Amino acid sequence: MSTLSLLVQRWTKVVGVVLVLGIIVAITLVEANMVNRVTVVVDGEPVEVRTVRTTVAGVLDQMGLAPRVSDGVTPALTETIADGARIEINTAFPVTVTTAESSYRVQTPGGTVASLLDKLGIELSDLDRVTPGLSHLVQPRDEIRVVRVNKSLVTETEPIAYEVLRWAEPNLEKGKTAILREGREGVRELVYEVTTEDGKEVDRVLVSNTVAQEPRNKIIGIGTKIVVRTLMTANGPIRYTDVLEMEATAYYPGPESTGVYADGITATGEVAGHGIVAVDPRVIPLGTRLFIPGYGVALAADVGGAIKGHRIDLCFDTYREAVHFGRRMLKVYVLE
Repeated sequence: MSTLSLLVQRWTKVVGVVLVLGIIVAITLVEANMVNRVTVVVDGEPVEVRTVRTTVAGVLDQMGLAPRVSDGVTPALTETIADGARIEINTAFPVTVTTAESSYRVQTPGGTVASLLDKLGIELSDLDRVTPGLSHLVQPRDEIRVVRVNKSLVTETEPIAYEVLRWAEPNLEKGKTAILREGREGVRELVYEVTTEDGKEVDRVLVSNTVAQEPRNKIIGIGTKIVVRTLMTANGPIRYTDVLEMEATAYYPGPESTGVYADGITATGEVAGHGIVAVDPRVIPLGTRLFIPGYGVALAADVGGAIKGHRIDLCFDTYREAVHFGRRMLKVYVLE
Protein backbone atom coordinates (compact mmCIF):
# COMPACT_ATOMS: atom_id res chain seq x y z
CA MET A 1 0.00 0.00 0.00
CA SER A 2 1.33 3.34 -0.92
CA THR A 3 2.23 6.02 1.56
CA LEU A 4 -0.63 8.19 0.29
CA SER A 5 -3.20 5.51 0.98
CA LEU A 6 -1.93 5.07 4.51
CA LEU A 7 -2.16 8.79 5.14
CA VAL A 8 -5.77 8.89 3.86
CA GLN A 9 -6.79 6.00 6.11
CA ARG A 10 -5.23 7.57 9.19
CA TRP A 11 -6.83 10.96 8.47
CA THR A 12 -10.21 9.33 8.03
CA LYS A 13 -9.96 7.65 11.46
CA VAL A 14 -8.90 10.92 13.09
CA VAL A 15 -11.81 12.78 11.54
CA GLY A 16 -14.21 10.07 12.68
CA VAL A 17 -12.97 10.23 16.27
CA VAL A 18 -13.21 14.02 16.25
CA LEU A 19 -16.76 13.89 14.95
CA VAL A 20 -17.82 11.38 17.63
CA LEU A 21 -16.20 13.46 20.36
CA GLY A 22 -17.90 16.57 18.99
CA ILE A 23 -21.28 14.91 19.03
CA ILE A 24 -20.73 13.73 22.62
CA VAL A 25 -19.68 17.19 23.71
CA ALA A 26 -22.63 18.75 21.92
CA ILE A 27 -25.09 16.36 23.54
CA THR A 28 -23.52 16.98 26.95
CA LEU A 29 -23.76 20.72 26.48
CA VAL A 30 -27.38 20.48 25.36
CA GLU A 31 -28.30 18.30 28.32
CA ALA A 32 -26.50 20.65 30.68
CA ASN A 33 -28.49 23.56 29.29
CA MET A 34 -31.81 21.62 29.58
CA VAL A 35 -31.49 20.78 33.33
CA ASN A 36 -33.50 23.21 35.50
CA ARG A 37 -33.15 23.82 39.21
CA VAL A 38 -36.63 23.99 40.71
CA THR A 39 -37.81 24.57 44.30
CA VAL A 40 -40.88 22.55 45.24
CA VAL A 41 -42.57 23.67 48.50
CA VAL A 42 -44.99 21.13 49.99
CA ASP A 43 -47.05 22.55 52.87
CA GLY A 44 -44.27 25.01 53.67
CA GLU A 45 -41.37 22.51 53.36
CA PRO A 46 -39.01 23.37 50.43
CA VAL A 47 -37.24 20.70 48.33
CA GLU A 48 -34.62 21.51 45.63
CA VAL A 49 -35.05 19.46 42.44
CA ARG A 50 -32.95 19.20 39.26
CA THR A 51 -35.10 18.25 36.33
CA VAL A 52 -35.32 18.22 32.59
CA ARG A 53 -39.12 18.14 32.76
CA THR A 54 -40.71 21.22 31.25
CA THR A 55 -44.09 21.46 33.05
CA VAL A 56 -45.24 21.63 36.63
CA ALA A 57 -47.03 18.30 36.20
CA GLY A 58 -43.82 16.71 34.87
CA VAL A 59 -41.74 17.91 37.80
CA LEU A 60 -44.26 16.61 40.32
CA ASP A 61 -44.48 13.32 38.46
CA GLN A 62 -40.69 13.04 38.61
CA MET A 63 -40.94 13.51 42.39
CA GLY A 64 -43.73 10.95 42.71
CA LEU A 65 -46.22 13.57 43.87
CA ALA A 66 -49.86 13.31 42.73
CA PRO A 67 -51.84 16.28 44.09
CA ARG A 68 -55.58 15.86 44.51
CA VAL A 69 -57.97 18.09 42.67
CA SER A 70 -58.75 19.90 45.91
CA ASP A 71 -55.07 20.56 46.68
CA GLY A 72 -53.64 23.93 45.82
CA VAL A 73 -50.87 23.87 43.19
CA THR A 74 -49.17 27.07 42.04
CA PRO A 75 -48.41 27.55 39.18
CA ALA A 76 -51.06 25.38 37.51
CA LEU A 77 -50.08 21.83 36.50
CA THR A 78 -50.04 22.73 32.82
CA GLU A 79 -47.72 25.71 33.25
CA THR A 80 -44.21 25.59 31.72
CA ILE A 81 -41.32 25.98 34.14
CA ALA A 82 -37.91 27.59 33.82
CA ASP A 83 -34.69 27.39 35.77
CA GLY A 84 -35.18 28.75 39.29
CA ALA A 85 -38.93 28.15 39.25
CA ARG A 86 -40.86 27.75 42.50
CA ILE A 87 -43.76 25.33 42.77
CA GLU A 88 -46.02 25.43 45.83
CA ILE A 89 -48.35 22.64 46.92
CA ASN A 90 -50.83 23.20 49.73
CA THR A 91 -52.62 20.04 50.81
CA ALA A 92 -56.37 20.54 51.17
CA PHE A 93 -58.00 20.14 54.59
CA PRO A 94 -61.65 19.91 55.65
CA VAL A 95 -63.76 22.90 56.68
CA THR A 96 -67.49 23.39 57.15
CA VAL A 97 -69.42 26.20 55.51
CA THR A 98 -73.00 26.76 56.70
CA THR A 99 -75.59 29.09 55.20
CA ALA A 100 -79.31 29.47 55.73
CA GLU A 101 -79.85 27.39 52.60
CA SER A 102 -77.44 24.50 53.13
CA SER A 103 -74.30 23.19 54.81
CA TYR A 104 -71.08 22.28 52.99
CA ARG A 105 -68.24 19.98 54.08
CA VAL A 106 -65.44 20.95 51.71
CA GLN A 107 -61.72 20.43 51.19
CA THR A 108 -59.68 23.58 50.72
CA PRO A 109 -55.95 24.28 50.50
CA GLY A 110 -56.35 27.47 52.50
CA GLY A 111 -56.65 31.09 51.54
CA THR A 112 -59.14 33.60 52.89
CA VAL A 113 -62.75 33.01 53.78
CA ALA A 114 -63.70 35.40 50.98
CA SER A 115 -61.83 33.34 48.36
CA LEU A 116 -63.39 30.09 49.61
CA LEU A 117 -66.92 31.50 49.43
CA ASP A 118 -66.21 32.81 45.96
CA LYS A 119 -64.97 29.38 44.87
CA LEU A 120 -68.15 27.81 46.24
CA GLY A 121 -70.29 30.35 44.40
CA ILE A 122 -71.78 31.73 47.60
CA GLU A 123 -72.77 35.33 46.95
CA LEU A 124 -73.02 37.86 49.76
CA SER A 125 -75.05 41.00 50.17
CA ASP A 126 -73.68 44.08 51.90
CA LEU A 127 -75.69 43.18 55.00
CA ASP A 128 -74.79 39.50 55.29
CA ARG A 129 -72.59 38.57 58.25
CA VAL A 130 -69.76 36.03 57.99
CA THR A 131 -67.88 34.46 60.89
CA PRO A 132 -64.93 34.27 60.94
CA GLY A 133 -64.48 37.45 58.90
CA LEU A 134 -63.86 37.50 55.16
CA SER A 135 -60.14 38.27 55.59
CA HIS A 136 -59.60 35.37 57.98
CA LEU A 137 -57.10 32.76 56.70
CA VAL A 138 -58.91 29.44 56.68
CA GLN A 139 -57.56 26.83 59.10
CA PRO A 140 -58.24 23.08 59.29
CA ARG A 141 -61.66 22.24 60.72
CA ASP A 142 -62.82 25.85 60.67
CA GLU A 143 -66.57 26.30 60.86
CA ILE A 144 -67.58 29.18 58.63
CA ARG A 145 -71.09 30.54 59.03
CA VAL A 146 -72.89 32.86 56.64
CA VAL A 147 -75.85 34.65 58.21
CA ARG A 148 -78.28 36.11 55.69
CA VAL A 149 -79.25 39.56 56.95
CA ASN A 150 -82.18 41.40 55.45
CA LYS A 151 -83.75 44.76 56.22
CA SER A 152 -87.22 45.63 54.99
CA LEU A 153 -89.99 48.11 55.69
CA VAL A 154 -93.13 46.55 57.16
CA THR A 155 -96.37 48.49 57.45
CA GLU A 156 -98.85 47.63 60.18
CA THR A 157 -102.10 49.25 61.22
CA GLU A 158 -103.79 49.54 64.57
CA PRO A 159 -107.19 50.93 65.51
CA ILE A 160 -107.66 54.29 67.21
CA ALA A 161 -110.53 54.14 69.69
CA TYR A 162 -113.30 56.67 69.38
CA GLU A 163 -114.87 58.56 72.27
CA VAL A 164 -118.51 58.37 73.30
CA LEU A 165 -120.03 61.82 73.71
CA ARG A 166 -123.33 62.42 75.47
CA TRP A 167 -125.31 65.48 74.43
CA ALA A 168 -128.53 66.90 75.80
CA GLU A 169 -131.20 66.34 73.18
CA PRO A 170 -134.20 68.69 73.60
CA ASN A 171 -136.27 66.82 71.04
CA LEU A 172 -135.93 63.52 72.87
CA GLU A 173 -138.13 62.61 75.81
CA LYS A 174 -136.47 62.91 79.18
CA GLY A 175 -135.20 59.59 80.46
CA LYS A 176 -134.61 58.21 77.00
CA THR A 177 -131.43 58.00 75.00
CA ALA A 178 -130.77 57.68 71.31
CA ILE A 179 -127.67 57.20 69.19
CA LEU A 180 -127.35 60.37 67.16
CA ARG A 181 -124.23 59.21 65.34
CA GLU A 182 -122.43 55.90 65.28
CA GLY A 183 -118.76 55.92 66.15
CA ARG A 184 -116.01 54.72 63.85
CA GLU A 185 -112.52 53.67 64.81
CA GLY A 186 -109.62 55.52 63.31
CA VAL A 187 -106.61 53.88 61.70
CA ARG A 188 -103.00 54.41 62.73
CA GLU A 189 -100.33 53.37 60.25
CA LEU A 190 -97.01 52.22 61.69
CA VAL A 191 -93.97 51.63 59.48
CA TYR A 192 -91.14 49.54 60.94
CA GLU A 193 -87.68 48.75 59.64
CA VAL A 194 -87.49 45.03 60.36
CA THR A 195 -84.18 43.18 60.48
CA THR A 196 -84.12 39.43 59.94
CA GLU A 197 -81.27 36.97 60.22
CA ASP A 198 -81.76 33.74 58.31
CA GLY A 199 -85.44 34.60 58.04
CA LYS A 200 -85.98 35.21 61.77
CA GLU A 201 -86.82 38.68 63.04
CA VAL A 202 -84.15 40.01 65.40
CA ASP A 203 -84.99 43.71 65.54
CA ARG A 204 -87.57 46.27 64.51
CA VAL A 205 -87.37 50.05 64.65
CA LEU A 206 -90.36 52.36 64.27
CA VAL A 207 -89.61 54.81 61.45
CA SER A 208 -93.05 56.28 60.81
CA ASN A 209 -96.24 56.78 62.83
CA THR A 210 -99.11 58.47 61.01
CA VAL A 211 -102.87 58.66 61.34
CA ALA A 212 -104.32 57.28 58.14
CA GLN A 213 -107.92 57.89 59.24
CA GLU A 214 -109.18 59.98 62.13
CA PRO A 215 -111.68 58.35 64.50
CA ARG A 216 -115.27 59.60 64.48
CA ASN A 217 -116.79 59.94 67.93
CA LYS A 218 -120.06 58.29 68.83
CA ILE A 219 -122.78 60.71 69.94
CA ILE A 220 -125.56 59.66 72.29
CA GLY A 221 -128.47 62.02 72.82
CA ILE A 222 -129.83 62.32 76.36
CA GLY A 223 -133.46 63.29 76.29
CA THR A 224 -134.41 66.53 78.10
CA LYS A 225 -137.88 67.05 76.70
CA ILE A 226 -140.58 66.91 79.36
CA VAL A 227 -143.52 64.85 78.18
CA VAL A 228 -146.63 65.04 80.35
CA ARG A 229 -148.75 61.91 80.52
CA THR A 230 -152.02 61.13 82.29
CA LEU A 231 -152.61 58.28 84.71
CA MET A 232 -156.12 57.36 85.80
CA THR A 233 -156.36 56.70 89.55
CA ALA A 234 -159.20 55.99 91.97
CA ASN A 235 -159.19 59.69 92.86
CA GLY A 236 -159.18 60.83 89.26
CA PRO A 237 -156.52 61.51 86.63
CA ILE A 238 -153.03 62.68 87.51
CA ARG A 239 -150.44 64.20 85.19
CA TYR A 240 -146.89 62.93 85.45
CA THR A 241 -143.61 63.47 83.61
CA ASP A 242 -141.63 60.41 84.64
CA VAL A 243 -142.05 57.00 86.26
CA LEU A 244 -139.40 55.13 88.26
CA GLU A 245 -139.13 51.52 89.41
CA MET A 246 -138.08 51.71 93.06
CA GLU A 247 -137.68 49.56 96.15
CA ALA A 248 -139.99 50.94 98.84
CA THR A 249 -139.78 50.58 102.61
CA ALA A 250 -141.86 52.22 105.33
CA TYR A 251 -141.20 54.01 108.60
CA TYR A 252 -143.08 55.61 111.48
CA PRO A 253 -141.73 58.93 112.82
CA GLY A 254 -141.98 57.73 116.40
CA PRO A 255 -139.21 56.13 118.49
CA GLU A 256 -140.11 52.64 117.24
CA SER A 257 -138.61 53.53 113.82
CA THR A 258 -136.38 56.53 114.33
CA GLY A 259 -135.08 56.16 117.88
CA VAL A 260 -135.61 58.01 121.14
CA TYR A 261 -134.20 61.26 119.79
CA ALA A 262 -136.73 61.51 116.92
CA ASP A 263 -138.39 64.92 116.78
CA GLY A 264 -140.62 64.21 113.77
CA ILE A 265 -139.02 66.96 111.65
CA THR A 266 -137.62 66.03 108.20
CA ALA A 267 -134.44 67.21 106.50
CA THR A 268 -136.44 69.94 104.76
CA GLY A 269 -138.22 71.08 107.92
CA GLU A 270 -141.48 69.39 107.11
CA VAL A 271 -143.35 67.54 109.84
CA ALA A 272 -143.09 63.80 109.21
CA GLY A 273 -146.35 62.03 108.54
CA HIS A 274 -148.30 60.28 105.83
CA GLY A 275 -147.44 61.82 102.48
CA ILE A 276 -143.81 62.55 103.36
CA VAL A 277 -141.19 60.28 101.80
CA ALA A 278 -137.42 60.00 102.06
CA VAL A 279 -135.41 59.75 98.82
CA ASP A 280 -131.91 59.93 97.42
CA PRO A 281 -131.73 63.54 96.14
CA ARG A 282 -129.45 62.41 93.30
CA VAL A 283 -132.37 60.38 91.93
CA ILE A 284 -135.37 62.46 93.02
CA PRO A 285 -134.73 66.09 93.98
CA LEU A 286 -136.14 67.19 97.35
CA GLY A 287 -139.40 69.04 96.93
CA THR A 288 -140.59 66.84 94.07
CA ARG A 289 -144.25 65.83 94.16
CA LEU A 290 -144.88 62.12 93.60
CA PHE A 291 -147.73 59.69 93.19
CA ILE A 292 -147.28 56.20 94.62
CA PRO A 293 -150.00 53.61 93.90
CA GLY A 294 -151.45 52.26 97.16
CA TYR A 295 -150.00 55.20 99.08
CA GLY A 296 -151.17 58.30 97.29
CA VAL A 297 -149.66 61.69 96.58
CA ALA A 298 -146.39 62.33 98.40
CA LEU A 299 -143.68 64.95 98.79
CA ALA A 300 -139.96 64.11 98.61
CA ALA A 301 -138.99 65.95 101.78
CA ASP A 302 -136.60 63.72 103.71
CA VAL A 303 -133.40 61.69 103.36
CA GLY A 304 -132.06 58.63 105.11
CA GLY A 305 -128.68 56.98 105.62
CA ALA A 306 -129.88 53.75 103.97
CA ILE A 307 -131.88 55.46 101.23
CA LYS A 308 -129.48 55.36 98.28
CA GLY A 309 -130.18 55.02 94.58
CA HIS A 310 -133.60 53.78 93.55
CA ARG A 311 -134.88 53.35 97.10
CA ILE A 312 -137.71 55.26 98.75
CA ASP A 313 -138.94 55.29 102.38
CA LEU A 314 -142.64 56.02 102.94
CA CYS A 315 -143.80 57.67 106.15
CA PHE A 316 -146.91 56.31 107.88
CA ASP A 317 -148.88 57.80 110.75
CA THR A 318 -148.78 54.58 112.80
CA TYR A 319 -146.12 52.01 113.51
CA ARG A 320 -148.60 49.25 112.64
CA GLU A 321 -149.16 50.67 109.13
CA ALA A 322 -145.41 50.88 108.55
CA VAL A 323 -144.88 47.28 109.64
CA HIS A 324 -147.77 46.10 107.51
CA PHE A 325 -146.37 47.81 104.41
CA GLY A 326 -143.01 46.09 104.80
CA ARG A 327 -140.73 46.15 101.72
CA ARG A 328 -141.82 45.93 98.10
CA MET A 329 -141.04 47.03 94.53
CA LEU A 330 -143.37 49.64 93.05
CA LYS A 331 -143.68 52.40 90.48
CA VAL A 332 -143.21 55.99 91.55
CA TYR A 333 -144.74 58.66 89.31
CA VAL A 334 -143.11 62.09 89.18
CA LEU A 335 -145.88 64.68 88.98
CA GLU A 336 -145.61 67.75 86.81
